[in-house]
Amino acid sequence: MTAEFLILQKITPELPLHNVMVDQWQIPSNLFLADPQFHKRAPIDMILGIEHFFSFFKTANRIQLPKPLPMLIDSVFGWIVTGSINKINFSEQNSPCSIVAVSLFTLEDSIERFWKIEELQMRSDYSLEEKQCEELFSSTTERTPNGRYIVRQPRRSKFDELVGDSKSMARQRFNLLERRIELNPELKEEYHTFMAEYLSLEHMRLVRGDDRQPPKACYLPHHPVVKETSTTTKVRVVFDASAKTSTGSSLNEALLVGPVVQDDLLSIILRFRTYPVALVGDIAKMYRQILLHPDDTPYQRILWRFNSMEPVETYELMTVTYGLAPSSFLATRTLKQLAADEGNAYPLGKAALQKSFYVDDFIGGAESVAEAIQLRTELSELLAKGGFPLRKWTSNQLSVLKGLSSEEIGTQSSIKFDTNETVKALGIS
Repeated sequence: MTAEFLILQKITPELPLHNVMVDQWQIPSNLFLADPQFHKRAPIDMILGIEHFFSFFKTANRIQLPKPLPMLIDSVFGWIVTGSINKINFSEQNSPCSIVAVSLFTLEDSIERFWKIEELQMRSDYSLEEKQCEELFSSTTERTPNGRYIVRQPRRSKFDELVGDSKSMARQRFNLLERRIELNPELKEEYHTFMAEYLSLEHMRLVRGDDRQPPKACYLPHHPVVKETSTTTKVRVVFDASAKTSTGSSLNEALLVGPVVQDDLLSIILRFRTYPVALVGDIAKMYRQILLHPDDTPYQRILWRFNSMEPVETYELMTVTYGLAPSSFLATRTLKQLAADEGNAYPLGKAALQKSFYVDDFIGGAESVAEAIQLRTELSELLAKGGFPLRKWTSNQLSVLKGLSSEEIGTQSSIKFDTNETVKALGIS
């Protein structure tokens, strides 16, 4: 017959657990035994499933040895000895008659083995590309002396072939953008303010001299996204890494996306509803707090000028950038890394950082005002270790916000909630 097998290092302990004394059993000498050494402890070579079992017995022939000894049954392999025996037949005493494989392990061993299996199953849904992203992050991520993280862009194997010339395309898109914002003075002012801040915070740099012609570069078009409900930045500049280069492929198509490493939104919100004291906040400019390795910044070039009468300049974005395929993974994975690197000194903050963040939004809580204040303090201190400032704090108990500046509080009124005031977190009022 044909059967499929799983190959394992060990499938059971040796059986029987101890040698059995069979000298007085009076087994007929003319019988051909399937295993003449059945009474001696030995390894088990294979286990066959029940779907094959009954095909081994072509006849119903059987011989009952004197009670309480086992029975002999005829099979295609020869006569098989099967049944229970009195422990006085064992050559050693205190031997069980029935065993299971886990009898060789302690309870602690069994639980540890269970969780290892569970861990494997939890991560088995990672694709090969997602595993590659995780391995690259773990092996290449660095930190600056002040604690900020430096990450690499995860590239596909044919990265250089996929990313072609993009400067002429980016120039055309910039010309269209410039004409658009010239027609809207308010949008122009906010766009320029955004870019000036980007430059002043050293999240981008002007490319000069020899840096203008690296071996390979990619230019990203950019455009405004207006969010009237935002309590901070109304206009955000988004960089378009999905724009096609001369090869017909975009930078995003040449990069790996990476796995989701945070809890799903529903789980976070359901947990949030269980806390008597609610606490909400977010990380300011989370993506831009993470530095990009210098070898990758040439692929984040943009064209820009603050005055239409001056030449168009080339700038390089120095941080993880919104609009690139792996940016969400790089940012959220960095938070997980920070929890692992610095979290032991902040038990409440570490748990919250691992389980209660959805991208840059924290939504959690505590059982009491005192615990909520401790949680807020630990989270702020822990995230500061990686250069991530927390802001827009909100709570249903305003005493939790005591000591915060008005810039750090997410409500319009720091003393009491206005009757019609709402706070949005994760898109939910």
